[in-house]
Amino acid sequence: VGLLWYPDYSTAWSDAGCKNEVPLPFSPNSRPTYDTQLDCCKAAYGGQASGKCLSELASPPTTSPTMAGGVGTEWYPDYSSAWSDAGCLNTLPKPFNDGDRPVYATQLECCKAAYGGQSSGKCLSELASPPTTSPTMAGGVGLLWYPDYSTAWSDAGCKSDLPLPFNRGDRPEYDTQLDC
Repeated sequence: VGLLWYPDYSTAWSDAGCKNEVPLPFSPNSRPTYDTQLDCCKAAYGGQASGKCLSELASPPTTSPTMAGGVGTEWYPDYSSAWSDAGCLNTLPKPFNDGDRPVYATQLECCKAAYGGQSSGKCLSELASPPTTSPTMAGGVGLLWYPDYSTAWSDAGCKSDLPLPFNRGDRPEYDTQLDC
């Protein structure tokens, strides 16, 4: 095995790759040579529809490259789990061919489309910021006012903090602080 890579001119261009065999099948400087197999493929076989040259690399490129950490940019339903226990995945390599399953740009899009009626809430619970059964408004403040039973009556007032410290219907609730 030699140190330089060169195009294989003895094979049809569409089926050829780069070689580094010795003795060289050509005289010095009569053919281009390259320091790496990749450099040779890019220069001598750039645009090769068959991809033959690139497929012979030690780590050839793929049609669905893997992002760092085996995580992709598309989300897909997890068909390997029971529907009630499943969520959406973005791991690579994908366990299916492109076009065989629906894919989505975000995890939320995937959950809404594939697991919209899921009563377990499993898919949505795996979101980075999953929804809750008593969502909080900006700043943790709700739309209803209720008496503050956790403070002595003489010092207490009304609150609109969320999540509610009681079950709906267990305390009186008011539309305004003044009404409370």
